[in-house]
Amino acid sequence: MAFRVADFTRVLAGPWATQTLGDQGFDIVKVEALTGDETRGFHPIVRGESVYFACTNRNKRSIALDLRTEPGQRVARRLIESADVIIENFRPGVMERFGLGATMRGSRQVWVSISAFGDDNNGAGYDLVLQSVGGITTLTGDPPAKAGPSIADLATAQVAVQAVLFGLLAREQTGLGRYFDLSMLDVQHALLAYYASASLNAGSAPPTPSNAHPSIAPYNLYRCADGWLAICCANDGLWHRLREALDLPDEARWGSLSERVADRARLDAAITARLGAGAVTTWEARLSAAGVPCGPALSVAASLAHPAAKQIEVGGWRLPAPPLALQSMRPPPRLGEHTDEVLAELGFGVDDVADLRRLGAVGPELVPR
Repeated sequence: MAFRVADFTRVLAGPWATQTLGDQGFDIVKVEALTGDETRGFHPIVRGESVYFACTNRNKRSIALDLRTEPGQRVARRLIESADVIIENFRPGVMERFGLGATMRGSRQVWVSISAFGDDNNGAGYDLVLQSVGGITTLTGDPPAKAGPSIADLATAQVAVQAVLFGLLAREQTGLGRYFDLSMLDVQHALLAYYASASLNAGSAPPTPSNAHPSIAPYNLYRCADGWLAICCANDGLWHRLREALDLPDEARWGSLSERVADRARLDAAITARLGAGAVTTWEARLSAAGVPCGPALSVAASLAHPAAKQIEVGGWRLPAPPLALQSMRPPPRLGEHTDEVLAELGFGVDDVADLRRLGAVGPELVPR
């Protein structure tokens, strides 16, 4: 029997985590407000449905509940009691107000609470706020600029998946589950990696934002005649291959990695001057043949068309293939599509469901697909 996940999440960080679990066969029961996850209204809309919602909510069953009502809370409590894993990303204190907080935690359950700054701080935080407070935006531009994808949400989602797996492993070993208070700010600080280490241990400030690496050269995006090419040489061997492929001078001041980092400006200028005489595809072919790590700066559409790119189709939606092969191919659910199905599994009879609908605690009955 699949692990059941009671999914009290919306927008991106939580839903991406539960989708990742659903892709691997976990039974995800997504609890939505009667108005639905707000991303159902995000544009663009295709065939009457949001592509944003579709990209992060496959392999789930949707149940529509009004958690502000006692009957809705009663359903949610029964769902939680039936679940192996509970994931929520309300502001701290909201689950408690619904009567679904700490007192509901079973000893064998894995709970993951996602919030902006941890469960002792009720500050709100969307992706841009967390990238900004987390130090990311000052590393990517001047003036500050966010990373293109919502990395605060997406990285938090992957840590949430790790938490679930570690929690289930602990239960296997000890018989007890775990509670994880997952702060998105903590995740952002983890992403700072060597920047954070340099700041905390050496008092080093990051360099001016650029595509360059603070500890490696050459490592940058370089302008060719018709576009940009990323080149990364993290050791002397790769540097010698690049120097020979580009016929660059064998200067003593570029003899070691530390010397190349120190003289990065002149080195990058020499590489740029050489690449400016040819097309991206020409240089990519030459450097790849020489064993130099390189790649063109592609648009989203061009990247998705790359020969190494893979795609899948789930319920009529085309998507990039996830890194791990899907074990389930359930399409994104309609709002409340599985309400009656899940209620029956939780022991609610036909008359019970009718009463819940009369009280406005659950969404309307939907005709199955």
